[in-house]
Amino acid sequence: MKSQTIKAIFTNLLFVIGVILLIFGFIRGSITITRLVIFDKYPLQSYEETRCQIDLLPQPVSTDGKTQLLSQKESQDRQEKCTTSLEHERKVRQTEDIVYSVTTLVAGFVLIVAFKRFIFSES
Repeated sequence: MKSQTIKAIFTNLLFVIGVILLIFGFIRGSITITRLVIFDKYPLQSYEETRCQIDLLPQPVSTDGKTQLLSQKESQDRQEKCTTSLEHERKVRQTEDIVYSVTTLVAGFVLIVAFKRFIFSES
C-alpha cells in the first residue's frame, strides 16, 4: 500500500510538471512568434536597442584628461561595429527564444505522454 501511494504521488507530480511546462512553453512560443511576425527586427531590451546611438558611445580621452573629438571615419567605424554587434545579438536572442520555447514544449509533452499512461491505466 505504501509503495503504491508513493508511486501515485510521484507519477501525478511529474504529470502536473509536464502540464505546467507545456503551458509555459506554449506561452513563450506565442510570444516568440508574435515578435517574429509583428516587428521588422527582433526586439531587444530597451538599453540594448539604444546602445548604438552615437551620443552614448564613450569618447576617447587623452592623457591630459581632455576628451578628443573623433574623426568622421572613426565615428562611422564605431557606429558600424556597434550596429553589427547589435544585429548579431538580435540573432542570438531570437535563436535562444525559439530553442527555449520548443524545448519547453517538447519536455512538457514528453512528461504528459509518459506519465498519462501510468496514471490513467491504473484507474
